[in-house]
Amino acid sequence: MRHLTLIRHAKSSHDSLTLPDRLRPLNARGLRDAPLVGRHLKLAHGFRPDLMVSSPANRAITTARAIAGEIGYDPDRIRLEERIYEAPVEFLLAVVQGLPDSAAHACLTGHNPGTELFTQLLCGSRAVSGVVTCAVIMLELNIAKWSQATSGGAKLQHFLTPALLALTKELD
Repeated sequence: MRHLTLIRHAKSSHDSLTLPDRLRPLNARGLRDAPLVGRHLKLAHGFRPDLMVSSPANRAITTARAIAGEIGYDPDRIRLEERIYEAPVEFLLAVVQGLPDSAAHACLTGHNPGTELFTQLLCGSRAVSGVVTCAVIMLELNIAKWSQATSGGAKLQHFLTPALLALTKELD
């Protein structure tokens, strides 16, 4: 059994029209949401992946580091993976299939539409829609090795968004 968590980067800034896309930072909402999501994952799900992998884009790695800090995962251990940046689903599948089998739970932080389309590929259906910034998709794969990950082989466990977390907090 393998567990895969997919996270879309938190809300980024579009303030500078001259800044290259991969250098865009998180905006105030993104800087608020990423730690909030990390705290929720830790407290509600005991979230502790064996491996965190991120797109090298500034907004993605900043999101991954904020979440890592909240869950007690050393942010310096986050592996950067170029193939996650604006990746088609085939690239994302190759990344997952190449994960080390020593990691029973892996977490990938990336971008949309890739994150949403990849979830659909893995689940074999439109398991989620509206993967907003800082959304978290937790999947279970009934496989022994990451190389066995394939279309339709995953089961959706949880789909979380910052707005849902805020609503839940308000209801408490």
